[in-house]
Amino acid sequence: MIGKERVLDILENVISLSSADQTEALFMGEESYLTGFANNYIHRNVGGKDCSLSVRVAIGKKVGSAIVNSFSKDAIKKVVRNAILIAKNQRENLDFVSFAKPEKRKDKDFFVEATANCTPEFRAEYVSKILSKTKAKGFIGSGKFETNALEVAVANSLGVERYTKLTVSTLKSVVLTDTSSGYSEYSSVDVNEIPLNDIIRESVEIAEKSQTPVSIEPGKYEVILTPYALADLIGSLSYIALNARAMNEGMSFLIGQIGKKVVGENVTMYDDGFSQETISLPFDFEGVPKKKVMFFDKGVAKGVVYDTLSAYKEGKKSTGHSLPQPSQYSPYPMNLIMEGGESSKEKMISHVKKGLYVQRFWYTNPMDPRNTVITGMTRDGLFLIENGKITKPVKNMRFIENIATALNNVLELSKERKIIYDMASVTAPYARIKDFTFTGKTEF
Repeated sequence: MIGKERVLDILENVISLSSADQTEALFMGEESYLTGFANNYIHRNVGGKDCSLSVRVAIGKKVGSAIVNSFSKDAIKKVVRNAILIAKNQRENLDFVSFAKPEKRKDKDFFVEATANCTPEFRAEYVSKILSKTKAKGFIGSGKFETNALEVAVANSLGVERYTKLTVSTLKSVVLTDTSSGYSEYSSVDVNEIPLNDIIRESVEIAEKSQTPVSIEPGKYEVILTPYALADLIGSLSYIALNARAMNEGMSFLIGQIGKKVVGENVTMYDDGFSQETISLPFDFEGVPKKKVMFFDKGVAKGVVYDTLSAYKEGKKSTGHSLPQPSQYSPYPMNLIMEGGESSKEKMISHVKKGLYVQRFWYTNPMDPRNTVITGMTRDGLFLIENGKITKPVKNMRFIENIATALNNVLELSKERKIIYDMASVTAPYARIKDFTFTGKTEF
Protein backbone atom coordinates (compact mmCIF):
# COMPACT_ATOMS: atom_id res chain seq x y z
CA MET A 1 0.00 0.00 0.00
CA ILE A 2 1.44 3.37 -1.02
CA GLY A 3 -0.80 5.54 1.16
CA LYS A 4 -3.21 8.40 0.57
CA GLU A 5 -0.72 11.29 0.70
CA ARG A 6 1.73 9.74 -1.79
CA VAL A 7 -1.00 8.60 -4.18
CA LEU A 8 -2.69 12.00 -4.30
CA ASP A 9 0.71 13.68 -4.83
CA ILE A 10 1.19 11.50 -7.92
CA LEU A 11 -2.23 12.39 -9.29
CA GLU A 12 -1.73 16.13 -8.65
CA ASN A 13 1.61 15.95 -10.46
CA VAL A 14 -0.07 14.35 -13.49
CA ILE A 15 -2.64 17.12 -13.68
CA SER A 16 0.00 19.84 -13.31
CA LEU A 17 2.00 18.39 -16.22
CA SER A 18 -0.93 18.31 -18.65
CA SER A 19 -1.71 21.03 -21.19
CA ALA A 20 -5.03 19.44 -22.21
CA ASP A 21 -8.39 21.14 -21.69
CA GLN A 22 -9.27 18.54 -19.07
CA THR A 23 -7.15 15.86 -17.41
CA GLU A 24 -8.13 12.90 -15.27
CA ALA A 25 -5.78 10.55 -13.37
CA LEU A 26 -6.81 7.19 -11.92
CA PHE A 27 -4.60 5.18 -9.55
CA MET A 28 -5.31 1.54 -8.75
CA GLY A 29 -3.09 -0.48 -6.44
CA GLU A 30 -3.52 -4.05 -5.25
CA GLU A 31 -1.83 -6.60 -3.00
CA SER A 32 -3.30 -10.00 -3.73
CA TYR A 33 -2.53 -13.35 -2.09
CA LEU A 34 -4.01 -16.75 -2.83
CA THR A 35 -3.77 -20.24 -1.40
CA GLY A 36 -5.11 -22.77 -3.89
CA PHE A 37 -5.90 -26.40 -3.18
CA ALA A 38 -6.87 -29.42 -5.29
CA ASN A 39 -6.86 -33.21 -4.92
CA ASN A 40 -6.74 -32.77 -1.14
CA TYR A 41 -3.51 -30.79 -0.93
CA ILE A 42 -2.32 -27.22 -1.28
CA HIS A 43 -0.76 -26.90 -4.71
CA ARG A 44 0.00 -23.17 -4.85
CA ASN A 45 0.58 -20.25 -2.58
CA VAL A 46 1.05 -17.11 -4.62
CA GLY A 47 0.90 -13.38 -4.19
CA GLY A 48 1.75 -10.16 -5.89
CA LYS A 49 1.70 -6.40 -5.76
CA ASP A 50 0.91 -4.12 -8.66
CA CYS A 51 -0.38 -0.65 -9.30
CA SER A 52 -1.23 1.39 -12.35
CA LEU A 53 -1.71 5.01 -13.31
CA SER A 54 -4.24 5.73 -16.04
CA VAL A 55 -4.28 9.21 -17.57
CA ARG A 56 -7.22 10.46 -19.64
CA VAL A 57 -7.23 13.85 -21.32
CA ALA A 58 -9.75 15.83 -23.34
CA ILE A 59 -8.91 18.39 -26.03
CA GLY A 60 -12.24 19.74 -27.10
CA LYS A 61 -14.25 16.62 -27.86
CA LYS A 62 -11.16 14.54 -28.59
CA VAL A 63 -10.37 12.15 -25.74
CA GLY A 64 -7.18 10.13 -25.33
CA SER A 65 -5.77 7.91 -22.63
CA ALA A 66 -2.56 6.11 -21.68
CA ILE A 67 -1.53 3.88 -18.81
CA VAL A 68 1.71 3.12 -16.96
CA ASN A 69 2.81 1.20 -13.88
CA SER A 70 6.02 3.07 -13.21
CA PHE A 71 5.96 6.28 -11.17
CA SER A 72 9.31 7.82 -11.96
CA LYS A 73 9.28 11.48 -13.09
CA ASP A 74 10.14 10.47 -16.66
CA ALA A 75 7.47 7.75 -16.77
CA ILE A 76 4.78 10.14 -15.56
CA LYS A 77 5.80 12.84 -18.04
CA LYS A 78 5.75 10.26 -20.84
CA VAL A 79 2.30 8.87 -20.00
CA VAL A 80 0.86 12.41 -19.96
CA ARG A 81 2.50 13.19 -23.33
CA ASN A 82 1.16 9.93 -24.79
CA ALA A 83 -2.38 10.61 -23.61
CA ILE A 84 -2.28 14.08 -25.20
CA LEU A 85 -0.78 12.72 -28.46
CA ILE A 86 -3.49 10.06 -28.66
CA ALA A 87 -6.22 12.64 -28.01
CA LYS A 88 -4.94 14.92 -30.76
CA ASN A 89 -5.11 12.04 -33.25
CA GLN A 90 -8.59 10.85 -32.23
CA ARG A 91 -11.84 11.60 -33.97
CA GLU A 92 -14.16 13.83 -31.97
CA ASN A 93 -16.52 12.01 -29.61
CA LEU A 94 -19.66 14.09 -30.16
CA ASP A 95 -21.26 12.69 -26.99
CA PHE A 96 -18.39 13.89 -24.78
CA VAL A 97 -19.12 16.97 -22.67
CA SER A 98 -16.87 16.83 -19.63
CA PHE A 99 -15.12 14.64 -17.11
CA ALA A 100 -16.74 14.38 -13.69
CA LYS A 101 -17.26 17.52 -11.63
CA PRO A 102 -16.62 17.59 -7.88
CA GLU A 103 -19.42 16.47 -5.57
CA LYS A 104 -19.54 16.75 -1.80
CA ARG A 105 -19.69 13.35 -0.17
CA LYS A 106 -17.33 11.98 2.42
CA ASP A 107 -15.33 8.98 1.26
CA LYS A 108 -15.30 5.88 3.39
CA ASP A 109 -12.72 3.13 3.79
CA PHE A 110 -13.78 -0.51 3.90
CA PHE A 111 -10.38 -1.69 5.09
CA VAL A 112 -9.55 -4.30 7.72
CA GLU A 113 -5.93 -4.73 8.83
CA ALA A 114 -6.39 -8.42 9.58
CA THR A 115 -7.33 -9.04 5.94
CA ALA A 116 -4.53 -6.90 4.52
CA ASN A 117 -1.98 -8.64 6.76
CA CYS A 118 -3.34 -12.17 6.42
CA THR A 119 -0.49 -14.69 6.33
CA PRO A 120 0.00 -17.86 4.26
CA GLU A 121 -0.06 -19.79 7.55
CA PHE A 122 -3.53 -18.38 8.38
CA ARG A 123 -4.90 -19.39 4.98
CA ALA A 124 -3.21 -22.80 5.16
CA GLU A 125 -4.79 -23.49 8.55
CA TYR A 126 -8.29 -22.83 7.16
CA VAL A 127 -7.61 -24.99 4.11
CA SER A 128 -6.18 -27.84 6.21
CA LYS A 129 -9.43 -28.01 8.20
CA ILE A 130 -11.42 -28.33 4.96
CA LEU A 131 -9.10 -31.05 3.69
CA SER A 132 -9.14 -32.95 7.00
CA LYS A 133 -12.90 -33.29 6.63
CA THR A 134 -12.83 -34.26 2.94
CA LYS A 135 -10.10 -36.88 3.54
CA ALA A 136 -12.01 -38.35 6.47
CA LYS A 137 -15.04 -38.75 4.22
CA GLY A 138 -13.05 -40.20 1.34
CA PHE A 139 -13.87 -37.15 -0.79
CA ILE A 140 -11.63 -34.71 -2.69
CA GLY A 141 -11.36 -31.07 -1.67
CA SER A 142 -10.50 -28.21 -4.04
CA GLY A 143 -10.85 -24.45 -3.98
CA LYS A 144 -9.08 -21.26 -3.08
CA PHE A 145 -8.62 -18.81 -0.22
CA GLU A 146 -7.87 -15.28 -1.47
CA THR A 147 -7.15 -12.03 0.36
CA ASN A 148 -6.80 -8.64 -1.31
CA ALA A 149 -5.98 -5.11 -0.24
CA LEU A 150 -6.74 -2.35 -2.73
CA GLU A 151 -6.16 1.39 -3.09
CA VAL A 152 -8.19 3.45 -5.55
CA ALA A 153 -7.81 7.18 -6.13
CA VAL A 154 -9.12 9.58 -8.78
CA ALA A 155 -8.34 13.25 -9.40
CA ASN A 156 -9.07 15.55 -12.29
CA SER A 157 -8.43 19.12 -13.39
CA LEU A 158 -12.02 20.10 -12.52
CA GLY A 159 -11.35 19.58 -8.81
CA VAL A 160 -12.30 15.94 -8.21
CA GLU A 161 -10.03 14.31 -5.61
CA ARG A 162 -10.98 10.98 -4.05
CA TYR A 163 -9.12 8.16 -2.29
CA THR A 164 -10.21 4.95 -0.60
CA LYS A 165 -8.73 1.68 0.51
CA LEU A 166 -10.54 -1.57 0.96
CA THR A 167 -10.02 -5.24 1.63
CA VAL A 168 -11.72 -8.40 0.37
CA SER A 169 -11.32 -12.00 1.48
CA THR A 170 -12.98 -14.96 -0.25
CA LEU A 171 -12.93 -18.66 0.60
CA LYS A 172 -14.37 -21.13 -1.93
CA SER A 173 -14.68 -24.87 -1.34
CA VAL A 174 -15.57 -27.50 -3.95
CA VAL A 175 -15.91 -31.09 -2.70
CA LEU A 176 -15.90 -33.99 -5.17
CA THR A 177 -17.03 -37.61 -4.85
CA ASP A 178 -17.05 -40.22 -7.62
CA THR A 179 -20.56 -39.17 -8.67
CA SER A 180 -21.21 -35.73 -7.21
CA SER A 181 -19.90 -32.37 -6.07
CA GLY A 182 -20.73 -29.80 -3.41
CA TYR A 183 -19.99 -26.09 -3.19
CA SER A 184 -19.77 -23.27 -0.70
CA GLU A 185 -18.21 -19.82 -0.64
CA TYR A 186 -18.11 -16.70 1.52
CA SER A 187 -16.72 -13.19 1.03
CA SER A 188 -16.11 -10.44 3.57
CA VAL A 189 -13.98 -7.34 4.06
CA ASP A 190 -12.85 -8.98 7.33
CA VAL A 191 -11.07 -12.31 6.98
CA ASN A 192 -11.96 -13.16 10.56
CA GLU A 193 -15.68 -13.12 9.67
CA ILE A 194 -15.38 -16.02 7.23
CA PRO A 195 -17.48 -18.86 8.77
CA LEU A 196 -15.10 -21.76 8.12
CA ASN A 197 -17.27 -24.41 9.79
CA ASP A 198 -20.33 -23.36 7.75
CA ILE A 199 -18.31 -23.58 4.53
CA ILE A 200 -17.03 -27.06 5.43
CA ARG A 201 -20.49 -28.23 6.46
CA GLU A 202 -22.26 -26.94 3.35
CA SER A 203 -19.78 -28.12 0.70
CA VAL A 204 -19.29 -31.58 2.28
CA GLU A 205 -22.99 -32.10 3.04
CA ILE A 206 -24.10 -31.17 -0.50
CA ALA A 207 -21.45 -33.47 -2.04
CA GLU A 208 -22.44 -36.34 0.25
CA LYS A 209 -26.17 -36.02 -0.34
CA SER A 210 -25.91 -35.58 -4.11
CA GLN A 211 -24.10 -38.89 -4.77
CA THR A 212 -25.49 -41.27 -7.38
CA PRO A 213 -28.02 -38.85 -8.90
CA VAL A 214 -31.04 -39.99 -10.89
CA SER A 215 -32.23 -38.64 -14.20
CA ILE A 216 -35.52 -36.76 -14.52
CA GLU A 217 -37.27 -35.32 -17.54
CA PRO A 218 -36.87 -31.64 -18.52
CA GLY A 219 -39.87 -29.36 -18.04
CA LYS A 220 -41.17 -26.58 -15.82
CA TYR A 221 -40.41 -27.06 -12.13
CA GLU A 222 -40.90 -25.06 -8.98
CA VAL A 223 -37.37 -24.34 -7.77
CA ILE A 224 -35.56 -23.27 -4.64
CA LEU A 225 -32.55 -21.23 -5.76
CA THR A 226 -29.71 -20.72 -3.28
CA PRO A 227 -28.11 -17.24 -3.13
CA TYR A 228 -25.35 -18.60 -5.43
CA ALA A 229 -27.87 -19.52 -8.14
CA LEU A 230 -30.05 -16.42 -7.72
CA ALA A 231 -26.97 -14.16 -7.80
CA ASP A 232 -26.09 -15.69 -11.17
CA LEU A 233 -29.51 -14.73 -12.56
CA ILE A 234 -29.72 -11.18 -11.25
CA GLY A 235 -26.02 -10.58 -11.93
CA SER A 236 -26.72 -11.43 -15.59
CA LEU A 237 -29.65 -9.02 -15.56
CA SER A 238 -27.40 -6.20 -14.36
CA TYR A 239 -25.24 -6.20 -17.47
CA ILE A 240 -27.93 -6.95 -20.06
CA ALA A 241 -30.58 -4.54 -18.78
CA LEU A 242 -29.85 -2.40 -15.72
CA ASN A 243 -27.50 0.16 -17.30
CA ALA A 244 -27.72 3.23 -19.51
CA ARG A 245 -25.92 1.62 -22.43
CA ALA A 246 -28.46 -1.21 -22.67
CA MET A 247 -31.20 1.43 -22.65
CA ASN A 248 -29.45 3.62 -25.26
CA GLU A 249 -28.85 0.70 -27.60
CA GLY A 250 -32.42 -0.56 -27.33
CA MET A 251 -31.32 -3.78 -25.64
CA SER A 252 -32.90 -3.42 -22.19
CA PHE A 253 -36.34 -4.84 -21.41
CA LEU A 254 -36.88 -1.70 -19.29
CA ILE A 255 -37.24 0.59 -22.33
CA GLY A 256 -40.61 2.31 -21.93
CA GLN A 257 -41.21 0.45 -18.67
CA ILE A 258 -39.84 2.89 -16.05
CA GLY A 259 -42.60 3.53 -13.53
CA LYS A 260 -44.43 0.35 -14.48
CA LYS A 261 -44.65 -2.96 -12.62
CA VAL A 262 -42.32 -5.33 -14.46
CA VAL A 263 -41.46 -8.00 -11.85
CA GLY A 264 -43.15 -9.45 -8.77
CA GLU A 265 -44.28 -7.14 -5.96
CA ASN A 266 -42.01 -9.06 -3.59
CA VAL A 267 -38.93 -8.05 -5.63
CA THR A 268 -36.97 -4.99 -4.53
CA MET A 269 -33.48 -4.61 -5.97
CA TYR A 270 -30.98 -1.78 -5.93
CA ASP A 271 -27.28 -0.87 -6.10
CA ASP A 272 -25.69 0.81 -3.07
CA GLY A 273 -21.93 1.26 -2.89
CA PHE A 274 -22.10 2.58 0.67
CA SER A 275 -24.07 -0.34 2.11
CA GLN A 276 -22.61 -2.62 4.77
CA GLU A 277 -24.37 -5.48 2.99
CA THR A 278 -21.94 -5.50 0.07
CA ILE A 279 -18.23 -5.38 -0.77
CA SER A 280 -18.15 -1.62 -1.09
CA LEU A 281 -16.42 0.97 -3.22
CA PRO A 282 -17.70 4.47 -2.32
CA PHE A 283 -16.99 6.12 -5.70
CA ASP A 284 -16.54 5.01 -9.29
CA PHE A 285 -13.47 5.11 -11.51
CA GLU A 286 -14.26 8.67 -12.63
CA GLY A 287 -14.37 9.83 -9.00
CA VAL A 288 -18.18 10.20 -8.83
CA PRO A 289 -19.66 9.18 -5.44
CA LYS A 290 -21.86 6.06 -5.70
CA LYS A 291 -25.57 6.89 -5.57
CA LYS A 292 -28.12 4.39 -4.36
CA VAL A 293 -29.95 3.40 -7.55
CA MET A 294 -33.28 1.60 -7.21
CA PHE A 295 -33.94 -0.83 -10.07
CA PHE A 296 -37.17 -2.42 -8.81
CA ASP A 297 -39.19 -1.11 -5.87
CA LYS A 298 -41.84 -3.71 -4.97
CA GLY A 299 -41.82 -4.82 -8.57
CA VAL A 300 -41.95 -1.34 -10.17
CA ALA A 301 -39.09 -0.37 -12.51
CA LYS A 302 -37.31 2.75 -11.22
CA GLY A 303 -34.10 3.33 -13.16
CA VAL A 304 -30.66 2.21 -14.33
CA VAL A 305 -27.05 3.20 -13.62
CA TYR A 306 -25.07 5.89 -15.49
CA ASP A 307 -21.49 6.95 -15.97
CA THR A 308 -20.55 10.51 -16.97
CA LEU A 309 -20.68 9.98 -20.75
CA SER A 310 -24.05 8.20 -20.79
CA ALA A 311 -25.50 10.69 -18.29
CA TYR A 312 -24.54 13.76 -20.34
CA LYS A 313 -25.94 12.04 -23.44
CA GLU A 314 -29.38 11.84 -21.80
CA GLY A 315 -29.25 15.11 -19.86
CA LYS A 316 -28.93 13.28 -16.53
CA LYS A 317 -26.35 13.08 -13.74
CA SER A 318 -23.91 10.21 -13.36
CA THR A 319 -24.95 7.74 -10.66
CA GLY A 320 -21.29 6.85 -9.98
CA HIS A 321 -21.12 3.56 -11.89
CA SER A 322 -18.31 4.07 -14.39
CA LEU A 323 -15.75 1.35 -15.02
CA PRO A 324 -12.12 2.40 -15.64
CA GLN A 325 -12.11 4.44 -18.86
CA PRO A 326 -11.81 3.91 -21.75
CA SER A 327 -14.03 0.86 -21.49
CA GLN A 328 -15.85 -1.23 -24.05
CA TYR A 329 -18.38 -2.06 -21.36
CA SER A 330 -21.36 -0.18 -20.02
CA PRO A 331 -21.72 1.58 -16.67
CA TYR A 332 -22.07 -1.28 -14.22
CA PRO A 333 -23.78 -1.89 -10.86
CA MET A 334 -20.97 -3.39 -8.74
CA ASN A 335 -22.96 -3.49 -5.48
CA LEU A 336 -26.19 -5.19 -6.45
CA ILE A 337 -28.48 -5.97 -3.50
CA MET A 338 -31.79 -7.85 -3.54
CA GLU A 339 -33.95 -7.49 -0.46
CA GLY A 340 -35.00 -10.66 1.32
CA GLY A 341 -38.42 -11.75 2.55
CA GLU A 342 -39.80 -13.34 5.72
CA SER A 343 -39.27 -17.01 4.89
CA SER A 344 -36.41 -19.46 5.40
CA LYS A 345 -34.78 -22.12 3.25
CA GLU A 346 -36.38 -24.87 5.32
CA LYS A 347 -39.85 -23.30 5.21
CA MET A 348 -39.64 -22.81 1.45
CA ILE A 349 -38.68 -26.45 0.89
CA SER A 350 -41.65 -27.54 3.02
CA HIS A 351 -43.98 -25.59 0.69
CA VAL A 352 -42.88 -27.40 -2.50
CA LYS A 353 -45.06 -30.32 -3.61
CA LYS A 354 -42.75 -31.28 -6.48
CA GLY A 355 -39.74 -29.25 -7.51
CA LEU A 356 -35.97 -28.88 -7.60
CA TYR A 357 -33.40 -27.47 -5.17
CA VAL A 358 -30.62 -25.75 -7.18
CA GLN A 359 -27.29 -25.16 -5.43
CA ARG A 360 -25.57 -23.33 -8.26
CA PHE A 361 -25.60 -22.37 -11.95
CA TRP A 362 -22.63 -22.10 -14.31
CA TYR A 363 -21.90 -21.40 -17.99
CA THR A 364 -24.71 -18.85 -17.83
CA ASN A 365 -24.97 -16.86 -21.05
CA PRO A 366 -27.56 -14.57 -22.65
CA MET A 367 -29.56 -15.97 -25.59
CA ASP A 368 -31.94 -13.04 -26.16
CA PRO A 369 -30.78 -10.08 -24.04
CA ARG A 370 -33.65 -7.81 -25.15
CA ASN A 371 -36.08 -10.28 -23.59
CA THR A 372 -33.74 -11.27 -20.70
CA VAL A 373 -33.55 -14.88 -21.90
CA ILE A 374 -30.47 -16.72 -20.68
CA THR A 375 -29.25 -20.30 -20.60
CA GLY A 376 -26.95 -22.26 -18.34
CA MET A 377 -26.36 -25.48 -16.43
CA THR A 378 -26.93 -26.59 -12.86
CA ARG A 379 -23.84 -27.54 -10.87
CA ASP A 380 -22.59 -28.79 -7.49
CA GLY A 381 -25.90 -30.10 -6.19
CA LEU A 382 -29.37 -30.56 -7.75
CA PHE A 383 -32.09 -32.27 -5.72
CA LEU A 384 -35.67 -33.38 -6.23
CA ILE A 385 -38.17 -32.03 -3.70
CA GLU A 386 -41.34 -34.07 -3.15
CA ASN A 387 -44.14 -33.26 -0.72
CA GLY A 388 -42.05 -30.71 1.17
CA LYS A 389 -38.89 -32.77 1.53
CA ILE A 390 -35.67 -33.26 -0.42
CA THR A 391 -35.95 -36.89 -1.57
CA LYS A 392 -33.13 -37.65 -4.02
CA PRO A 393 -30.21 -36.13 -5.97
CA VAL A 394 -30.77 -35.37 -9.64
CA LYS A 395 -28.38 -35.34 -12.61
CA ASN A 396 -27.51 -31.85 -13.82
CA MET A 397 -29.84 -30.10 -16.23
CA ARG A 398 -29.78 -27.22 -18.72
CA PHE A 399 -32.15 -24.33 -18.22
CA ILE A 400 -33.43 -21.64 -20.57
CA GLU A 401 -35.29 -18.93 -18.70
CA ASN A 402 -36.53 -15.39 -19.04
CA ILE A 403 -35.10 -13.59 -15.99
CA ALA A 404 -37.93 -11.03 -15.87
CA THR A 405 -40.48 -13.85 -15.95
CA ALA A 406 -38.62 -15.69 -13.19
CA LEU A 407 -38.66 -12.52 -11.05
CA ASN A 408 -42.40 -12.30 -11.69
CA ASN A 409 -42.77 -15.89 -10.48
CA VAL A 410 -41.06 -15.45 -7.11
CA LEU A 411 -43.24 -17.08 -4.45
CA GLU A 412 -41.04 -16.62 -1.37
CA LEU A 413 -37.75 -15.06 -0.32
CA SER A 414 -35.65 -15.86 2.73
CA LYS A 415 -34.53 -13.44 5.41
CA GLU A 416 -31.06 -14.94 5.13
CA ARG A 417 -28.93 -13.39 2.41
CA LYS A 418 -25.40 -13.93 1.24
CA ILE A 419 -22.76 -11.81 -0.49
CA ILE A 420 -21.46 -13.43 -3.67
CA TYR A 421 -18.29 -11.67 -4.86
CA ASP A 422 -16.37 -12.04 -8.11
CA MET A 423 -14.98 -8.63 -9.14
CA ALA A 424 -18.46 -7.22 -8.40
CA SER A 425 -20.70 -7.95 -5.43
CA VAL A 426 -24.22 -9.43 -5.51
CA THR A 427 -26.19 -9.84 -2.27
CA ALA A 428 -29.02 -12.36 -2.67
CA PRO A 429 -31.49 -14.40 -0.58
CA TYR A 430 -32.86 -17.93 -1.17
CA ALA A 431 -35.82 -17.77 -3.55
CA ARG A 432 -38.78 -20.06 -4.30
CA ILE A 433 -39.80 -19.57 -7.95
CA LYS A 434 -42.57 -21.32 -9.89
CA ASP A 435 -42.47 -22.60 -13.49
CA PHE A 436 -38.70 -22.47 -13.97
CA THR A 437 -37.85 -24.00 -17.36
CA PHE A 438 -35.35 -26.85 -17.75
CA THR A 439 -34.79 -27.90 -21.36
CA GLY A 440 -32.22 -30.70 -21.24
CA LYS A 441 -30.60 -33.33 -19.03
CA THR A 442 -27.05 -34.66 -18.73
CA GLU A 443 -25.38 -37.96 -17.94
CA PHE A 444 -23.66 -36.62 -14.80
